[in-house]
Amino acid sequence: MAVLPPVPLAPPPAALDPYLDATARCFVRYGVRRTSVPDVAQELGVNRTTVYRQVGTIEQAAMLLLIRDAHRLLTALPGWVDGPVGPGTVVDLVATVVRRAREHPVLAKVLADEPDLVGTYVTRDSAALIELVTGQLRPLLEEAAASGAIARRDPVILAEWLVRNTVSLILTPPPVELEQYLGEILLPALAP
Repeated sequence: MAVLPPVPLAPPPAALDPYLDATARCFVRYGVRRTSVPDVAQELGVNRTTVYRQVGTIEQAAMLLLIRDAHRLLTALPGWVDGPVGPGTVVDLVATVVRRAREHPVLAKVLADEPDLVGTYVTRDSAALIELVTGQLRPLLEEAAASGAIARRDPVILAEWLVRNTVSLILTPPPVELEQYLGEILLPALAP
């Protein structure tokens, strides 16, 4: 696999959405390893040079897709909270993120057909992705702790711990129902 530039933390420009959507459709159809830039170009009805100029290689397009979809998930996160954030809300949020991630068509395809790719992307780009998600989650946790709705803990460490565990649950579901599993761990840790 080619050496890639660092993962950008900003979402890709909306002008790239058609390219990233076409890339996602190709990944679902062929798998990540079997998708080529010419496949994406054909999906879009453009030449491959256009795809290279817009999103780069397949690996670069995959990272742009990952960052875009992570931002979309994070943008939706506050809308899933109805009322003050407490321990039960955190359990519900983590469970929702895990389920939505596992339902993502590209991730579902990768987990089913190319699970070894996950390790490649996670180990190479996990620090940037953890930073991205932690940065979005931290203010929510700070506010909840300040209001007394959850235990006062270091919000950066708590956010990072939640992100790392969420990634683990996305990749490997627990042996019991997700909310039960999360409740056993999170409710005692977050109770004020």
